[in-house]
Amino acid sequence: MLVYKYRSGTDDDIKALENNQYWSSSIEQLNDPCEAITDTKKVKKLLNYIGQKVGAKTKEDFELINDNTDKVLSMDNKMGIYSLSKTPLDELLWAHYANSHKGFCIEYDLDILLKNDGENHIHSFPVLYSNKPASFSFLDLIRNKQNSMIKKFAFHKSKRWEYEQEHRIVTSKIGLNSYNHKALKSIYFGLKISESDKYKIINLLRLRDVNFYQIELEKNSYSFKSIKLETKTELESHYLKQLPTSITNGKIIEFEILKQKIFNFSGIGEFKVMLKQELNNTEIELLMNYLKKNLFCDGKTLFFEFFTDLKQIENLPWVSATIKKEKIEIQFNY
Repeated sequence: MLVYKYRSGTDDDIKALENNQYWSSSIEQLNDPCEAITDTKKVKKLLNYIGQKVGAKTKEDFELINDNTDKVLSMDNKMGIYSLSKTPLDELLWAHYANSHKGFCIEYDLDILLKNDGENHIHSFPVLYSNKPASFSFLDLIRNKQNSMIKKFAFHKSKRWEYEQEHRIVTSKIGLNSYNHKALKSIYFGLKISESDKYKIINLLRLRDVNFYQIELEKNSYSFKSIKLETKTELESHYLKQLPTSITNGKIIEFEILKQKIFNFSGIGEFKVMLKQELNNTEIELLMNYLKKNLFCDGKTLFFEFFTDLKQIENLPWVSATIKKEKIEIQFNY
């Protein structure tokens, strides 16, 4: 499934694009003042009444349910929300979220975007629109069904917002979250984007497998259409497959990322990389820093396993290495 994020085109927007990151907002940062309003009063009232009528042992059970209710009400202080749309062609979204058509829109592959979080603390649903806030049932709280409670808490909005066709991602971390670069599929440029901003982004992503589109008005219509831009270069496939020759003194150093797992909340990253040839310490350090910058620039502790032969994958890697607090440690196992 493809989803879309409208961006104003600020320096922070472009930096996040370069670093393969997105920003999960807190509830308070969202533009709808009615976000996360839920009807829990009836449940709380019922719990208080039953708690007065039951015995001590059963009362402990109801205190647990009461705690679950409180946890739901405190979710807004902990979870991050990344709001997406199902279309890149909505005129109101361009006006409201893309600097009055001067920004850009990012196209993601949602499946790849969700798979990258190793902690599996990501929830993703289309937003449901209604005239009344969501209600928690007594069974939701008894069974402590986290998915059901989060869905009702974070994925309901007033019908007035239905035009946005919103799809949300809820993360365990507010702020910047890193994602797999393969999730980025296309960039759409707004009607009024400057040529300098457009080519700044094209130049930034020119080595990636990313498509670029220009938004235009349909003739004699208020509707938008997208025109694909021809910007491909022969160097395109080198992104995260070959170190830039500008930092290797012209030497070709190729590699393949076999596996990447990112734990955004704890700041831990795990990576398995196949090398085309054996490297020395300096070259391994260059590669590690390059991968950190492009795969998990905010990571606190990164673990790398480098292989030179497929047979090593079942045993020890050729090199085991870590980056912790900017300090690099390298161990050759063969």
